[in-house]
Amino acid sequence: MFINDEAQKQVLPILAKTAVTPTVDAQQRASALLQLNPGQQVKAEIIANLPNSLYLARVAGEMYKLEIPLNVQPGETLEMTFVTADPRITFQVLRPEVGESVKLSSMGKWLADVVRHAPSPTQVQEPLLEHPGQGTGQLAAQLKGALTQNGLFYEAHLAQWAVGGFALKELLKEPQGKLSRLLDPGEGGEGTGESGKAGFADSRTLPFIKEQLLLLNSGVLAWQGEAWPGQDMKLAITKGDEERWEQGIEAKLSLDLPRLGGVEATLRFGAEGIAVEFVCERPGSSELLKKRGGELRGALTSCGLHLAKMAAKDG
Repeated sequence: MFINDEAQKQVLPILAKTAVTPTVDAQQRASALLQLNPGQQVKAEIIANLPNSLYLARVAGEMYKLEIPLNVQPGETLEMTFVTADPRITFQVLRPEVGESVKLSSMGKWLADVVRHAPSPTQVQEPLLEHPGQGTGQLAAQLKGALTQNGLFYEAHLAQWAVGGFALKELLKEPQGKLSRLLDPGEGGEGTGESGKAGFADSRTLPFIKEQLLLLNSGVLAWQGEAWPGQDMKLAITKGDEERWEQGIEAKLSLDLPRLGGVEATLRFGAEGIAVEFVCERPGSSELLKKRGGELRGALTSCGLHLAKMAAKDG
């Protein structure tokens, strides 16, 4: 849960140590720049949630990844005491007095309110293809558009556009871009009406801000819709589990196919290539997938991808 009841009440018991875990080079650079003495108090402004209980925070003007075994949210500020820089930079989170609450900044309070009260986006998800015969290339292009033009990455695309790295016409296809005054009413633009300011942003963008916050909190980019009419598909993309395999990207694809039945494919993208594991609901489907594994390898090779490992089993 992104904003739990305690956070909503701004009551957060600070009970655990907080250890900074950047790379070794970053530790050396940061310890020289911080110039802190053991026992010195500092403030950590939480910027964003990261996977695996990590948080991006600003401490003494420097950005760090903090490992915090607590549920804290962007916008919160933690009072900490510098403990040591050896073997890694370590802070002790101060314990507030009984009844004392962690204070949220005005931005933090506004973000918490967006998560609690903003509606979810109501975009109509069209099938990616009109029929399966259109080919995998077009399916890949349409899926890429569905994942990247849904408003979740609008600010990143806006920054790229500002330095000439993103086309304006592509930016205007995204939900926030469709509100731009650069679009005239004849082209279906929505940017000529009242902007409806609400706090720090246009009220019409609040559903997308909510989805961005949930994405930051979960670390999972999810899509659900139809590959083509009648063919449902679910996709979830996340950062790989570093404890179980090398750092990379992991994607889970779920389909219910006419010949194979229900299939869940887990794809792990690493430095050595792609590892694919299929779990099939229908008995015997895994053996069919294994027999056709050469075709999958060839298809991936034609796209410049290397199939490092393939496994299939009946679930």
